[in-house]
Amino acid sequence: MLAWGLGLGVPLNAACLLAGDAGFLPGRYVAAPLVAVGYAGLVGLLVDRVRRPGPLMAAFTSLGRAALSGYVLQNVLCVLVAYGVGLGLAARLGDTWRPWWVMGLWAAVSLVLLAGSRLWLRRFDSGPLEALQRRALRH
Repeated sequence: MLAWGLGLGVPLNAACLLAGDAGFLPGRYVAAPLVAVGYAGLVGLLVDRVRRPGPLMAAFTSLGRAALSGYVLQNVLCVLVAYGVGLGLAARLGDTWRPWWVMGLWAAVSLVLLAGSRLWLRRFDSGPLEALQRRALRH
């Protein structure tokens, strides 16, 4: 997954970026999924290679156990920060700060999700949406 995803996806993504508007659709629907597969392979490789788990691995494990809740919360947080229903940073910062504030938002949301899932799972067995899903599927 790592070799195919990043080996094909990254160069294809770069080519799509260089193609301008003509590369938008292939970049979004071909290159980006390939890169995502590569990232999944990279995470798998890192997990396989870690010999002494520490706090970072524990946080990743916790977020994996609460993946559905993390995914939904990520979207809710980003909507609240980026769009007009919340802080509206997308409109306020515009194109001038675009790549930088988006990367900062990604880092901040990632830290919140990693820390939050770790804290949540210290008290509960699973994420809130995972528990709701399990309850709904039982009946």
